Amino acid sequence: TGPSPVIDLKAESIGVTSVTLEWVVNDSASDSYTYRIEVVNGTFVKNVISNETKAEITGLIPGTLYNFTVFAVAADNKTEGEGVSIDLYTRPSPVVDLEAESIGVTSVTLEWVVNDSASDSYTYRIEVVNDTPVKNVISNETKAEITGLIPGTLYNFTVFAVAADNKTEGEGNSTDLYTRPSPVVDLEAESIGVTSATLEWVVNDSASDSYTYRIEVVNGTNDTPVKSVISNETKAEITGLIPGTLYNFTVFAVAADNKTEGEGVSIDLYTRPSPVVDLEAESIGVTSVTLEWVVNDSASDSYTYRIEVVNDTPVKNVISNETKAEITGLIPGTLYNFTVFAVAADNKTEGEGVSIDQYT
Repeated sequence: TGPSPVIDLKAESIGVTSVTLEWVVNDSASDSYTYRIEVVNGTFVKNVISNETKAEITGLIPGTLYNFTVFAVAADNKTEGEGVSIDLYTRPSPVVDLEAESIGVTSVTLEWVVNDSASDSYTYRIEVVNDTPVKNVISNETKAEITGLIPGTLYNFTVFAVAADNKTEGEGNSTDLYTRPSPVVDLEAESIGVTSATLEWVVNDSASDSYTYRIEVVNGTNDTPVKSVISNETKAEITGLIPGTLYNFTVFAVAADNKTEGEGVSIDLYTRPSPVVDLEAESIGVTSVTLEWVVNDSASDSYTYRIEVVNDTPVKNVISNETKAEITGLIPGTLYNFTVFAVAADNKTEGEGVSIDQYT
């Protein structure tokens, strides 16, 4: 007689190229049964024979729908019971070449490759974790933009290929990435020296305690990169600069991996000229004094000079384009203090003043 149909047919496990099925049969004669599993993918694929109430079906195509029909077979190896079927997808292969196409402040765009022949029917689930799960993103193509992230923060992104049933997933492939820090704000010079500048700035990110900062220094006179300086705090002293020279300072916030940088924020500053030397009176008149001095800076061709004239109270300022100046309109026989400041090419960054007292 024909065996009874098997019952409780289910997948014990589902792999990429294999499926293990198990089932139950309640016949008293079942110890003598074998089982034929018919495998169909649109058209007939193969038969598998099993001597027990389970069978591993191998050599399958990833991410593909198969119909498996199990027939119990009596001891004559030809009398079969009615078949019982189950439809199952094999798992997609793991995605490969997962990488960041771009990394933003609050977003990351991922891309990957999948080589399965059935991949046209796949969707992809991207699991986003920052210590704890954040969200899942579904994509219909082999890339995805993940938005709504926290700046300068480490995330784990795991991509799963999903078969056409929207539930059978492949093994996940992961990558760890930091989002970019936000650009710094309120960048300014705390102080400017002759061969140094101290910068300070603000950063508002919640992850900023883990940031470092890279300051890129460029000599703005000839657009030559000078150096990069690393700071662990929201300020930095840049030393070894040339007096009276234009520099561009660009500050980048750097995430805790020491490589993911935010967008740079720049400021242009002149260092202060050196104080003039050898200040003296070339000639002294009744109502005028002619001063001369020396300046040794390499940038001095671009300097002007401000001479502050004081007789107990300030009298006036005189501007000179050369290293001498005639001060006129003075009172005969009177003591004046003359202070000379070298001024950089921006006409506002001054060196330390050098003074001389002189009677007309």
